Amino acid sequence: MSTETTSIAEAPPARQAHEAPTRVRGLDGLRAVAVVSVVTYHVHASWLPGGFLGVDLFFVISGYLITSLLTAERARTGRFRLGAFWIRRARRLLPAMWAVLTLAACTATLAGGDTYAGLRGNVVAALTYSSNWWQIAQHDAYFTGVGGKPVLQHLWSLAVEEQFYVLWPLLLWCLMAVLRRRRDQAAVTLALAAASFTAMALMYTPDTDTSRVYYGTDTHGGGLLLGAAAALVLPLARATALRGRTHLRALDALGGGGLLALVVAAWLLDGTGAAVYQGGLALSCVAAVAVTVAAAGPGRFARVLSARPLVWVGRRSYGIYLWHWPIIACLTGVAPGFAASAAGRVTMLGLTAVFAVTSYRVLEEPLIRLGVRGYLTQARRWFVARAEARPRQALAMAVAGAGVVTVACIGVSHAPTSTGLEAQIAAGERAAAAAAPHTSAAPAAADMTGGRRAAVAKTAPGAHDAPGVPGDEITAIGDSVMLASTDALEQAMPGIDVVAKVGRQMDAAPDVLRQLAAQGKLRRVVVIGLGTNGDFSDATIADVLRITGPSRTVAFINTYVPRSWESTVNSALRRAVRTHPGTVLVDWHDAIAKQPQRLWTDNTHPRPSGTGVYADAIRSALESAAGSTAP
Repeated sequence: MSTETTSIAEAPPARQAHEAPTRVRGLDGLRAVAVVSVVTYHVHASWLPGGFLGVDLFFVISGYLITSLLTAERARTGRFRLGAFWIRRARRLLPAMWAVLTLAACTATLAGGDTYAGLRGNVVAALTYSSNWWQIAQHDAYFTGVGGKPVLQHLWSLAVEEQFYVLWPLLLWCLMAVLRRRRDQAAVTLALAAASFTAMALMYTPDTDTSRVYYGTDTHGGGLLLGAAAALVLPLARATALRGRTHLRALDALGGGGLLALVVAAWLLDGTGAAVYQGGLALSCVAAVAVTVAAAGPGRFARVLSARPLVWVGRRSYGIYLWHWPIIACLTGVAPGFAASAAGRVTMLGLTAVFAVTSYRVLEEPLIRLGVRGYLTQARRWFVARAEARPRQALAMAVAGAGVVTVACIGVSHAPTSTGLEAQIAAGERAAAAAAPHTSAAPAAADMTGGRRAAVAKTAPGAHDAPGVPGDEITAIGDSVMLASTDALEQAMPGIDVVAKVGRQMDAAPDVLRQLAAQGKLRRVVVIGLGTNGDFSDATIADVLRITGPSRTVAFINTYVPRSWESTVNSALRRAVRTHPGTVLVDWHDAIAKQPQRLWTDNTHPRPSGTGVYADAIRSALESAAGSTAP
């Protein structure tokens, strides 16, 4: 997250034109907008489906501020003091992050189970600021990942920023050495930003893991570079010094228009759709540049963002961002039902505020004010005085601190590498691959009216077969929820062909169906369980039904997922079944809503005890369809 101090100095007349002010209140207020949107999205994505764009607003602010500071230093001294720059960054970023890593690792270890799975790799990645590449290697998709919430997942964005802090000053030095004119430097930087956004758009492929596209520094660095380009055109010192009615009106128009665009994007976009990757995020970053420049200026827009509550939150935004996600992840892992309630969400916000304020008062602000040596000296004096006045209290504090560190180290060294759900899905993938058929049953004949006829044969029930629904006549196409239930499906309907994939969306169903039909593997009954990872259009459903044809029965499984698109998906499926004869609705949502304890902590995927509920819901729906169409 952007962490440069940004409150404007009270008396800047002596400042040279090239010098950046040390503080800009409007940018602190803008940080508050960014962190509130991110926290809102993480606490309850349905409240603000595109709240994750707050991270990109942070990126733009960081690129703008860092470049303004670097160019101001070069104008003042004739060179970049990179060593001093990197030391300042480390002093600002590391202490609070180390505190978060220690307490998060300790809490996750005590919580046990899936909460601390993968902790070792995540901690090492966080310490080396490579969390984004680690999560790419783990295929830990930000929007469609399976299982519980990794307690350090949010550090991917800090890794991207830190990599920018290391590489960008070197690249900027090269640009300034080769290109004298500032507008030429800005043009090259804009070209790099465009290349990053283009790479994101080209590398995005529906129905594939998006972790590489979303987490990659090369594909998600466009916002940082756009902010840098803006600073080369209108650096912070010039923006704060703008005067004149025309300039101020232009700033206010930029800020108002940009903020409106960001609000619309945060309301309409969600991370599972192609729009985010194919231009949506890029346009949002352009809007973020507009509001950043406007917030840096002296206009009305900046004054609104300079309101005390916004500035207060903005100055603590780094701590808020650091602490909020481990709190959400640990609370969800320990008490998923409570975490999903209104009281649970209020608890998350309250704990975030407490830890962020404490972190700011105890670590962040004193380190900025005193420096590392001064801070350590003051801390030592405080503890010695405390030990002399209240020795038992001091001893208890020392023991507690040592205990937290010890538990954290034990957790990091002994944490399992995968969650129970990941193991369950992997077993489902193996089972589905082992049972993959080589041929299919012939499609049922169409009825005389040319309509869709239920293709469920009436046969005597077997030990596991549902009456009238032979498993060897069913093709099931789904996502990770279906994969997690593969064993139960094969027990309930022996011979069923499960064609499922983690992260799959309904938009991919037409291509999967065409491929199966071309291979002669598309059976008479098609079960489709897609919708966990995003919504879809009525046109996609129409395409699915056109491919399956009137001679097959298609059963759609609705979804149970605590995301903004759940109601949209389920409404679309109800509408499809109501308007297309011969289709069937499998009501997984209502079946599992009555027994949420059978779900993993993500409140989406069934535990082993819940997979039978999933399979029974499908079997019952197909039995009902067979009974209603029997002669």
